[in-house]
Amino acid sequence: MRKLALPAALALVLAAAPRMDAAQDFRATVTAQLDAAARPVTSNGFRSDSTVFSRDVVVGMLANGTTSFVELNLVAGGQYFIAAACDEDCEDMDLRVFAPGSTTALAQDVGEDDYPMINFTATSSGRYMLAVDMAKCKEAMCYYGYRVFRK
Repeated sequence: MRKLALPAALALVLAAAPRMDAAQDFRATVTAQLDAAARPVTSNGFRSDSTVFSRDVVVGMLANGTTSFVELNLVAGGQYFIAAACDEDCEDMDLRVFAPGSTTALAQDVGEDDYPMINFTATSSGRYMLAVDMAKCKEAMCYYGYRVFRK
């Protein structure tokens, strides 16, 4: 019975979580919803576990022709190099990085290959967006990964 109660309570909390206007900060909206979801589980003994995700390598899956946007916290003046790769079913993957509040890529590798790399200097400190595009995968889904280096 306890297994059913926790997911049901979580669904009710998320449904009741305040929704913010589209004009408000997307990050604040997502964070508020995650905070609302955390309340019932933290009161039930769960704690945030920062050891779950490796900060050295990020690995995921993307459907053919789709894009994933990932938030990166970068420091002004830092020189960054991001290398990515994908599995043997992948034929073309692209990377683009966007400065905070910008819709124009600060750096990109959109060449027709499956090992994109970008090198750039962060113009300001803040949350940048990394776009990973699975441009061409022979299967419905392809595995990919990337590493962020800073000098």
